[in-house]
Amino acid sequence: MSELTKLAKKEKSERILTFDLLRGYFLAVILFNHLEYYPSGLEFLTGKSILYVSTAEGFFAVSGIVLGIVRGRKLVNQPISKAITLLWKRAVQLYLTSIILTLLFTIIGQFFLNNPGLKYGIYTDWTNWGDLLWQTITLHYSYGWADFLRMYAVFIFFTPIAVWLLRKGWWYVVLAISTLLWALYPLFAGDVIIAQLFSWQLVFFGGFVIGFYWQDIVAWWRKITPIVRKRLGWSLVSVFILTLIASSVLVFSQWLPTQLGGQLTAVHHVIEQGFDKDRLPLPRIILGCMWFWGAFYLFRRFESWIIKYLGWLLLPFGANSLYVYTLSAFIVFFAHLFVAAPGFNSVLLNLSASLLALGLVLLSVKKKFLMKIIPR
Repeated sequence: MSELTKLAKKEKSERILTFDLLRGYFLAVILFNHLEYYPSGLEFLTGKSILYVSTAEGFFAVSGIVLGIVRGRKLVNQPISKAITLLWKRAVQLYLTSIILTLLFTIIGQFFLNNPGLKYGIYTDWTNWGDLLWQTITLHYSYGWADFLRMYAVFIFFTPIAVWLLRKGWWYVVLAISTLLWALYPLFAGDVIIAQLFSWQLVFFGGFVIGFYWQDIVAWWRKITPIVRKRLGWSLVSVFILTLIASSVLVFSQWLPTQLGGQLTAVHHVIEQGFDKDRLPLPRIILGCMWFWGAFYLFRRFESWIIKYLGWLLLPFGANSLYVYTLSAFIVFFAHLFVAAPGFNSVLLNLSASLLALGLVLLSVKKKFLMKIIPR
């Protein structure tokens, strides 16, 4: 019996492999989309991060769910101080990592200011380096390809409030506060870096609440008859696939050299106003929920098959998510200095470069390269 098969047969309550598989897939897609070497043939798996929902939302949702399970529900019989200590330790770790990466990428970037592949938004006013430090430590300035870390740090820092409320059974208060903060986004829209914290926390804390009550949700689901479960699951999958196809047709219609392509593009430009990635408006959240749970059902339904054929990649990625995400940030940053996006004038070369980047990250995970330093 292979190691992957043994892992798959472990008690499900110990680790929910479906979430690891999903998170591993999300990370691979995020790497390809940040690298942006297109066309490569991978567009059909990645959506180029321009669909009405992206894998970034899924990544945040899974992270919130898993944290709700391991730092919420599993510690419910432990003193709340233990959960708070673990959460704040993690928050500080990610906060410091975010600051270090921002400063490191900014310093390195100064030597490549004329390089067309240098990531946009770099700080260049070195006559006032004190302002750079202040903007960085207050999270008003973030640079590089690991900007999720700063948001995680903030969300996890405030998670103890959610833990306290959930231990009292006040899940509705957590969701109400989260929804209120989400609604405050327009007040901070002038500073997108800060405004994102207000919009994206809804995905994270929504996931955290689900994770905290995961055992209850599973128990409720198992009470439903198998035939009804199957009908509900495949109905959700059908909605997921149909809306995914519709989204893809509209978004990629601009490349159709026909009058119909122009008409579809016009429709797309109207619809996309309700799916802004920074704001995360209600239509995007609703569609994101349908896509996430549709994908979850598929991954759960075909979990054994996915583990057999893709577990070698998705499980290591999913189990070491922040490590993979951070390493990917370095690889994308330096890859662009050599070959700027959109890459080569060859589908084969773009595909090869993308897979090479993926392979480098996987090799680093296998060799545990700097794993004692980079957060996992």
